[in-house]
Amino acid sequence: MKKVFYLLLIPIIFAGCAVNKNISTQPNFVAENYFLFGQAAMQQHDFASAIQLYLKAVEADSNNVYLKETLMEALALKAFFDASVNSEIIEIGKNFCDSDVKSEKIYSIIAESYRYEQQYEMAEKCFKKAIKIQPTMRNLTAYYVFQQNTKPPGNIKLLRKAIKLPWEEEKLILTIAELYSEIDSVKSLEIFTNAYEKWNDEISLTPLLTSYEKQGFQDKVLELIQFHIDKNRILSDPIKIYLIGRYFSLGKFDEILKNKALCFEVGTHDILKYLFFSAIRTNDISTGIRAGLAIEESGELTEEFASSFYTYLTDLYLSEDNYNEAADNLVKADDINTIHGYIFKVDLSKDLERKEKINKLLQQYLNISENKSKANYLLAIFHTEFEEKEVALELLNELPDSFISENELNLMVALAYIQNAMDIPKARSLLSDIEGIKITPNELIASLLFGTEHDSLAYSILKEEIETNPKPDASTFATCSILGELYDTHDNLLIILEKGVALYPENADLLNAAGYFIAKHELKEKYDEAAVYLEKAVSLMPESEMIWDSLAWLYFKQKRYDEALKAMDVPLSKEINNSEIAYHIGEIYLSLHKKKKAKYYFNLAIELDNEKQSVQLSKEILSNM
Repeated sequence: MKKVFYLLLIPIIFAGCAVNKNISTQPNFVAENYFLFGQAAMQQHDFASAIQLYLKAVEADSNNVYLKETLMEALALKAFFDASVNSEIIEIGKNFCDSDVKSEKIYSIIAESYRYEQQYEMAEKCFKKAIKIQPTMRNLTAYYVFQQNTKPPGNIKLLRKAIKLPWEEEKLILTIAELYSEIDSVKSLEIFTNAYEKWNDEISLTPLLTSYEKQGFQDKVLELIQFHIDKNRILSDPIKIYLIGRYFSLGKFDEILKNKALCFEVGTHDILKYLFFSAIRTNDISTGIRAGLAIEESGELTEEFASSFYTYLTDLYLSEDNYNEAADNLVKADDINTIHGYIFKVDLSKDLERKEKINKLLQQYLNISENKSKANYLLAIFHTEFEEKEVALELLNELPDSFISENELNLMVALAYIQNAMDIPKARSLLSDIEGIKITPNELIASLLFGTEHDSLAYSILKEEIETNPKPDASTFATCSILGELYDTHDNLLIILEKGVALYPENADLLNAAGYFIAKHELKEKYDEAAVYLEKAVSLMPESEMIWDSLAWLYFKQKRYDEALKAMDVPLSKEINNSEIAYHIGEIYLSLHKKKKAKYYFNLAIELDNEKQSVQLSKEILSNM
């Protein structure tokens, strides 16, 4: 609140100390000369000399109130920079008061000095005296602030009386509105609104916007700034940037485009980015290109943003079929991974028109690139995507090993060799060069083949890894447990799983895989072993419904139906979204002669339809119920 009082006081001081101000009561000749010299000193910011000259002017004409006011204002201005002057103000002020001076201005200045010196009783007397002489908007407001600081709450009647006086000083009106905001937000907003309607400038606009923000009227904030702009009123760049930034965060891209002239006028990096991306979102190609060029010319394009920025600009030119400019910007994008992400950001197989455009773009990119390897790589991946294997291999074979390693493309290129020629040795060589990778090339190749038509090859590679690597990654055994069902005998697969458990005895997934395998295939001589695996697995991952399901299924196979149902507590406590679990629950309930519940879960397994065998078994059981 102290800061608010200073805001009230400063205009008094500067207004009163303005040079060449007309004197209401003309002093005598000697006093006038001292006064004029004092004004000259004030103009030179020589406060000490000015005060001495004003003192002499007062001595020469002791009845002139204006001279006394001028002296007090000069002292108050000096006190603003040097608080020790407050005691001098009080001392001189007492003399003026003793002579029954009739000046609300002098009493207001003395009151503030008393306030600073914490002589609150004397300060209050001076405030009241000032108001009695002349209740101005300023001294009424200052007295209210004083009360808020010393013995709150302040008397609201002071503000009510002040605001009814003629509105002449904009900043004072805004100060009163701010004071009201603490006690009556509606009245505060009313004053801010009326102030803006009277002055129509940014000084009155800014606190009104803040008031709207505090009360949650976000739309009013934007509406008011836009109205100010539409009326061609002067507005600072930060508020313009705020408006455009706010429009962008709200997804109001059309509003930004309506203000594109303003965006180019302000021309900061941020505001141009908002315009650039708004144009992209609304497919306004010409504005997007113009904004992009302005961003580039601004010289503020950051290194982190540059690569993706140039791919966006590339795409704008591509939309106009301007392949020369598009390729030029793709060259500027430079980063191979960013360019790769841009080229394949959509499924080109589903957009043949774009596929053709990208092909033409990459050909032009190849033509103008100094570094042909980047273009060859992108074209190789492009042709790989469309199974154009001969072209892809020809381009892949042109890539220097140094280019592949420097750009960390070993994985992508290895995958391309597998897809185009099933060249496992080449892929293995490339993957061997990757630093810091936790799994072996064989494991990585198998993971690339897993889920494709080459599953059997993936399994053979994984088996080779298990046979040759003293400690394969745990995921290798887990993947084997899936593929082995298709391509190996139960005995061989069990040997693999047990080896995995021996190497990773704390791996819950492997324990689960081994235990469930034994239960599923009814390897009765291994049931005790399976129980050990699964009970340990649930202790490691007690919230895993899949592991509890495996243990329940083991109990079911052992005809321990009540224990099986109990083991299903965790899956049943969650939303069941797996056909296999639903089928297992159905079987358990059926074995407990609870046909209604069994039927429900068999139907759920069919409805979920995400595990083929469970769905088929559920259908068969339901058909016989």
